Amino acid sequence: MTQPASSLTGMDGVRLDIAPSLNQRSSWSHWKWILTGCALVALHIGLGWLSRSFVDGRHWPEKPILILVGVELISGALYWFVVRGLPDAIANERWLAWACVVGVMMRAAMFISAPMIVDDYYRYLWDGAVTAHGVNPYTYAPSQALAGGDNSGAVPLILNRLAKESGSVASRINHPSVRSIYPPTAQAAFVLAHWISPWSLRAWRLVVLLLDAVTFGLILVLLRELGLPLLWAVIYWWNPLFVKEIINSGHMDVVVLPFALGSVLLTLRRRHEWALVSLVMAIGAKVWPIVLLPLVVRPLLDNPKRLLAALGLFGLLLGILLFPMYSAGLNESHGLIAYGRSWEMNDALFMLLVWMAKIALSVSGQPPGYAQPVVRLLAATVIAAWTILLARQKSIDPKDFCERNLLIIAAVFLLSPAQFPWYYVWLLPWLAIRPRPSLLLLTALLPLYYLRFYFYAHNNVAISDYGIVWLEYVPVWSLLIREWYVGRVRHTNLPSGVIA
Repeated sequence: MTQPASSLTGMDGVRLDIAPSLNQRSSWSHWKWILTGCALVALHIGLGWLSRSFVDGRHWPEKPILILVGVELISGALYWFVVRGLPDAIANERWLAWACVVGVMMRAAMFISAPMIVDDYYRYLWDGAVTAHGVNPYTYAPSQALAGGDNSGAVPLILNRLAKESGSVASRINHPSVRSIYPPTAQAAFVLAHWISPWSLRAWRLVVLLLDAVTFGLILVLLRELGLPLLWAVIYWWNPLFVKEIINSGHMDVVVLPFALGSVLLTLRRRHEWALVSLVMAIGAKVWPIVLLPLVVRPLLDNPKRLLAALGLFGLLLGILLFPMYSAGLNESHGLIAYGRSWEMNDALFMLLVWMAKIALSVSGQPPGYAQPVVRLLAATVIAAWTILLARQKSIDPKDFCERNLLIIAAVFLLSPAQFPWYYVWLLPWLAIRPRPSLLLLTALLPLYYLRFYFYAHNNVAISDYGIVWLEYVPVWSLLIREWYVGRVRHTNLPSGVIA
């Protein structure tokens, strides 16, 4: 039988608390929406005030990191409270206007705040200036522009001039000896910010807000087309981790979201070639959306000629888009290569696999240094196999198609050697369509990552890297396993002929 729009059954058969009884719905009272929304806004106004203590010049021990973590944990708990109660308000979409206002006010508070802890935006401002002046951002590292030259010859004079004009921007770029990692779609966003106002964090935040608004709009379009309550968009719009990482810290991960969502929407509308174009643009912002390719082309398997033509178009466009990165040389100074070979941070499962690989290599007499590349290859293989498994069956249900996207992206995040909080925003648009308690729990737990900076300031960073990280991920993995188990049991107990 067909499941109603107000219910949600996962790919593994687990129901995700989206079909409440009438009594449960009536239990959702107006004050919960009002007070929770007001509390989230108040907490973000407080964060805006607190951000003044994170200005440059203060040493790490002087910065109120513990207060920041506490506020983010409280915000995450309130968000969890709203999300878990959201099904009770399923027919109450008159609250959508209130939800929009709260999300706007949370963003406004962070828009005027000082960046807290992370400073990746300096690289974005630099790349935007370099690209806007006609220089390939993948050719020279910022350190070369600051030094005025390198062993192979002089750096273009325009880069020396930009380094001087940038004020403190060029000198504050982290990993300055590494060339840019950000693909051309992201570079276009950086250029737009530079055109609005050179070297301005506020200009970059305007670009981020524009992409954020487009993402929110696409989520609403998808929810309407799928017959799901528009109020579910609050899962994206009220997410405090998103607001902190994207609006306050200015991370560029929001650039990928409109294009990835656009690819999904166009696929559902059977405009497959345009879906591939949108997917190419998403890959041009972050490389990870390439894992969605099998799902996007799966509907074309019944038409081999159209499939080959579509894949040819995809390959051509992707080659053109990524050519500036390739032409600059893919050696170890290239950000993408350096990241792929050695970056590891805030991971749990990946770290556990590395430990196990080192033990196995030591027992077999092999150098333990091989553990990292072996586990990276293993993780990539598992993700590829998981993607093929989810794409092998032609999806006839749009909600099922969206959930497959979510499960693939979740695997990329959870198996990655680097699981920064801002990477989590990749999942949020899909969680607004197919909510999963296990993955939503990450919003409340990932702020524990910021404790790393507190322990770093007190020379105890190992407490975070090898201890706190398990507090972030063990509850999530436990809930994922429970969801899978419950889903399997319910699927097994279904009467013959009943479709979950």
